[in-house]
Parts: sequence; C-alpha cells; structure tokens
Amino acid sequence: MSNHHAYQMYAHVTWHTWKRAGCVDAAAASDVRSAIASACQATGVRVFRDAVLTDHVHLVVSFRPDIRLSDFVRLAKSVAATRANRRIPGAVRWARGYFVTTIHKRDLTRVTRYVADQFRRHPDLIPRNPGGAVS
Repeated sequence: MSNHHAYQMYAHVTWHTWKRAGCVDAAAASDVRSAIASACQATGVRVFRDAVLTDHVHLVVSFRPDIRLSDFVRLAKSVAATRANRRIPGAVRWARGYFVTTIHKRDLTRVTRYVADQFRRHPDLIPRNPGGAVS
C-alpha cells in the first residue's frame, strides 16, 4: 500500500461584514490577515491570494480532501473578530456564513488575478487608518 497522495483542490472563498458595514480599517485588516495565517496553520489550508476590504474578504486557497473549509473559515472569522475587537470593542462583526466555489486548476490564474485586482475594482473599499491614510 502506497502512502503517496496527490491532490489539486482549489477554492475561492469570500465572506462579508454584518450588513456590509465598512468597519475593517487598516489595523483590522492586519488582524484579519494574521487570523487567516493562524487558521491556515491550524487546518493545513494554503492561501494563494487574499484581498481584505472594508466590508468583505476574498481568498484563493488550496486544501486537502480531508480538510473542511468550514472549519478554516470559522476559525479565521472568529480569530479576526476577536483580535480586532480587543483594540476597539465591537469594531468588527461578520455576517453569518460565507461563499465558496471550487476552482479548476486551469482557472486558477484567472481567479487569482480577479482577487488581486480587488483594490482596483473597489478603490473606495481599501482599508484605511483612522486619519484616512491607506496603510
């Protein structure tokens, strides 16, 4: 019996803030990225590209067949909100749920580019410091 395992499983994951409130500032965006990194380490998910905007998050990820993306998202969202809300209580509140779609390897470049272009597509949703400066 062989221990060799190969897989090519990719997904585009998004979630948004409660009522699409633009509550993710530059510091909270850093908390979100840090929480995503922690969730990756805990679950084995790998992020290819991310975009954290003031009211939603996009991720392109790869994952193993034995990984439940729901565990990854739950961990990322809860840790991000906890970290952001330690600084300013109630600052970040996520809407329930998330969206995920699987991606074929041939579409990975196109979807990764789409996520990379989010700040260009939504310049008004770039997280800023309280004074209005982009970090």
